[in-house]
Amino acid sequence: MEVYLDCGGGISGDMTLAALAHLGVDFAPLTAALEKAGVPCELEVREEVRAAGPGRCADVRWRHEGQPLRHPADIAAIFNAVDLPAAVRQRALSVLDALTMAEAHAHQIAPEKVHFHEVGAVDTLVDILGVCYGLEQLGARRITASSLPWFSGSIDCAHGRIPLPAPATAWLLRDKPVYATDAREELITPTGAALLHALTDEFTGAPSGTLRAMGTGYGSRPAASGLRVWLLEAAPQADHARGGRELVSQLETHIDHLTGEELGQALTALADMPEVLDVLWLPGTGKKNRPSGLLRVLCLVGNEDAASRAMVRHTHTLGLRCQRMERLVLPRRAVTARVAGRDMPAKLYVVEGRGYVRPEAEALGRAAHEDGLGTPALRLAANPENCPEI
Repeated sequence: MEVYLDCGGGISGDMTLAALAHLGVDFAPLTAALEKAGVPCELEVREEVRAAGPGRCADVRWRHEGQPLRHPADIAAIFNAVDLPAAVRQRALSVLDALTMAEAHAHQIAPEKVHFHEVGAVDTLVDILGVCYGLEQLGARRITASSLPWFSGSIDCAHGRIPLPAPATAWLLRDKPVYATDAREELITPTGAALLHALTDEFTGAPSGTLRAMGTGYGSRPAASGLRVWLLEAAPQADHARGGRELVSQLETHIDHLTGEELGQALTALADMPEVLDVLWLPGTGKKNRPSGLLRVLCLVGNEDAASRAMVRHTHTLGLRCQRMERLVLPRRAVTARVAGRDMPAKLYVVEGRGYVRPEAEALGRAAHEDGLGTPALRLAANPENCPEI
């Protein structure tokens, strides 16, 4: 499964926990495991309805008076002691390491001297471990996220008044895609930024796959929106031997600024890419009565970025349109066909239960050249009886 984090309303540890709870994750086994490891705490999840719809809020409660100031090594030791799957532990340690390095940079101290006193070490511990536990319970093997909302202002903390994003958050937001907002409050906390930094496989404009569920997590701010977490099944990819359906991306742009030589080179370069399934050029007339055309490239969704970059590189177009659609793939496999006295590579494909053989065009062209014939002569000479049994 894939999890997509829609961060338009911000992200924090408790918002992420709440969204996962809204998706159906039961955190009772986690708190029981933490208590066995010497961390007696409670995770209270309650229903919440705001303008963005129904969701959940989550609060961590420490069952003793006060909270100990735990250093990263203390929290890591608890992560290693809790009886949880190795994948949960590995993710949690990665998030903890990201947060530790960010706090060390913000305070200009050694990582081992960092202590989590702003919201309490137990809150940090449960937020990180709980999110990683929830992702494992949902079967999340890939995590993607939206671009992140920029915010400004200031907040008071143990070190006084600091600007937003907080220094640790700002360090973690490096190399992440952001967009401007008018927000003057903390939309992304250091823990939220650490989760994104350590766990996100890709930042993308939209989820890709089949949507199965959505959970909304609200934070302590009285904001109308929260973190929306989408659960998806990966985009289907057909087994070409058996046929089936798969999700593809169709990229297109209008071209009216290239010379004939440049256009031909662009079409060749795109068609030669292993990530590209097909390239189509449809000539026509564009604005201002200029000769122009539609360039269309087909690729699997997973190759969309590579194909998009290549289209821009080879055409210098100023924009692309992207449409995702499902395509039906017929069963086919590679075979050898006997054509005009010679063996050549071919495809055996199936239509309505019957197999047909189509020699590969390049092989036919080479053979025709050797025989001094046109390609259609050899293609039409192919004997249907040469079709092997399916």
